[in-house]
Amino acid sequence: MTEFECRLCGKCCMNAGDALIEIERRLNSREYLCRQKIVGGTFRARVEERFLDAFRDTSEKDAHPSWCPFLRPMPGSAGKYICTIHNTRPEICRSYICCTMRIYDSSGEEAGKVKGRRSLVTEDFALRRCWEEAVAPLAIDDDDLWKKEVAAILGRAGYQVEVYE
Repeated sequence: MTEFECRLCGKCCMNAGDALIEIERRLNSREYLCRQKIVGGTFRARVEERFLDAFRDTSEKDAHPSWCPFLRPMPGSAGKYICTIHNTRPEICRSYICCTMRIYDSSGEEAGKVKGRRSLVTEDFALRRCWEEAVAPLAIDDDDLWKKEVAAILGRAGYQVEVYE
């Protein structure tokens, strides 16, 4: 298994951001007192110097009020997003992993991923069919053994699998 690597798609912070973090007040030009909505409590967020210009541009955030208040498009990289408080983000953000497995087709393109414990997300018909026929029926409780078996099954079907810790 390899360590999870964020692809900077921003989807986690677009879909759950404002449900997790609320800015209570500005403390100074770069620091904010924030409330953790789900787990409770407050934390001090500090916008990183290198992301100050991106943070000041609120056009995308204004257009998408459900986003995390600290998510911004990465300058010069279309389709990539940054956490402007990455070094001071709360524990709930630090521990989040958007998927436990990424599945690639024979050309190396992402064909799907496993979210949560064992939920496949894909639009690849062949992958979905393989999953339904060979993976869904697996009766293995141990997650590590299940992941190894899934990787083997998908490998035999022509897919490459990245499994995350």
